[in-house]
Amino acid sequence: MDTSKIFFLAAAAAAVLLVLFLFFGSRRHYPYKAKPILTKREYSFYRILKREADARKLLICPKVGLKDLMDVTNRRHFFRYFGKISQKHVDFVICDRNLNVLFAVELDDRSHDTEDARKRDRFKDNAFRAAKIPLKRIRYFNEENVRDLFD
Repeated sequence: MDTSKIFFLAAAAAAVLLVLFLFFGSRRHYPYKAKPILTKREYSFYRILKREADARKLLICPKVGLKDLMDVTNRRHFFRYFGKISQKHVDFVICDRNLNVLFAVELDDRSHDTEDARKRDRFKDNAFRAAKIPLKRIRYFNEENVRDLFD
């Protein structure tokens, strides 16, 4: 057997091994690492929110998906409307002891100032209005205006 055939067979074998390694070897690799649920700003807000919720014996659920809070009523175009809420969340949901939703809270910041963000915010406002779930937005927070969310 001449050298070019040996080289070709060796290269082909190496390619097959590489493909097998990438296919089977990657199944054991999960490129994830833990991260905090809340940003530093969200956590600062949460601490004040928790004091107010605890005083009223209410529960706080952070980062709840819209798909977990509302159902699509249009069965004919279910996936079209479900797709609009399936990847969105609200920062906090305030519930009673039986986990009945009382209202949701969006903690806004500068990232909500772009036209794109305003469009997403309008969609979210309208979706919550349609679902008859109060959505309260707060940008700057202190003890007093967090307390006002519960009125």
